[in-house]
Amino acid sequence: MTFRTRLLAQLIAGAALFVPHSAQAEPSPAEISAAKHAFERALTAETEQRWADAALQLREAVAVKDTPGLRFHLARCETELGRLLEASLEYDRALELLRQGAKAPDVQKLLPPARSELLQRLPRLTLEIPADVQAPQVSIDNRPYPPSELSLGVPLNPGPHELRVHATGRRPFERALSLKEGDRIVLPVTLPLAAPAGGPSDAARVPEPPPQPRSSNVAPVPERSPSSAKLYLMLGESVLTAAGLGLGIGYAVAGSSASARIDSAQATIDSAAASGVGGCDTPNSDLLGACSDLVTAIEDHDRAVLISRIGFVTAGVGAAALLTTWLVYPSPRQGAAGFSVRPVAGLGHLGVSGRF
Repeated sequence: MTFRTRLLAQLIAGAALFVPHSAQAEPSPAEISAAKHAFERALTAETEQRWADAALQLREAVAVKDTPGLRFHLARCETELGRLLEASLEYDRALELLRQGAKAPDVQKLLPPARSELLQRLPRLTLEIPADVQAPQVSIDNRPYPPSELSLGVPLNPGPHELRVHATGRRPFERALSLKEGDRIVLPVTLPLAAPAGGPSDAARVPEPPPQPRSSNVAPVPERSPSSAKLYLMLGESVLTAAGLGLGIGYAVAGSSASARIDSAQATIDSAAASGVGGCDTPNSDLLGACSDLVTAIEDHDRAVLISRIGFVTAGVGAAALLTTWLVYPSPRQGAAGFSVRPVAGLGHLGVSGRF
């Protein structure tokens, strides 16, 4: 709002104090004078941004003469004080006075956009109460609200609120809310059946998790894919294949190293035998270490070869299982259109089949 439009609205509100109005008794000159001074004090308070003082002075003037301009100024004060709901009611009253024939051209021009902007800022709360709940009673901040009104959404001021819903034969639903400007909250209400007489106490009953409020402009969370079991199975088979392959390769290298040690020890023994020193059957002190190394290397070689074979066999089994799971395990959309492959085995033939 520009300075010019604010000034025009102020002038029209002040002038309207002295325009006769058929809907109410004409105020006395003393009352008119008091209302005029109250309005002037309100303008001063607005300039100094003392919104609460300005609202108080404007209400004194309204009590003498109700005009669209005074209501327009009062709505602005309520807005600045954060009382958006009260401000919307003042805008509605100003609009009603204009419809009844009050003359305020500048206010009539400024009112629609100001009111529309305020309605966009007002938070709204909508309750979803189960249809089988009979005669629910709803209160917000200890003020009763019709359930039918709350099912369509009610405007509330920004800030904290206390919600309570109860019905006969049901456990009450209570929730603390904190609303922000522009919120559009849709809140499901759960009212479980109350325990029958002589039944378990509320303290022994496992509390149900409270439903979470959901905003109307929040996208739903996607459900988990049903193919997670297949994914976990394939991951396990992949790990088995990789572990078997690593074991086979590692011990194959160890076996090769043991073979080199065997060749080295055997060469030492053969060299000694050629010199007439003797062999491992009757080793002397020079061959004792070589013969011991030969025996140890042969044992290491045989063990490494065995474990390497086990590792490669494990890797093969894991790879075969991984391929089988990928081809045979049912997909989450079994029977849907698409391309699929599965192995086929029968008497005298082996192959795969596919479909679209």
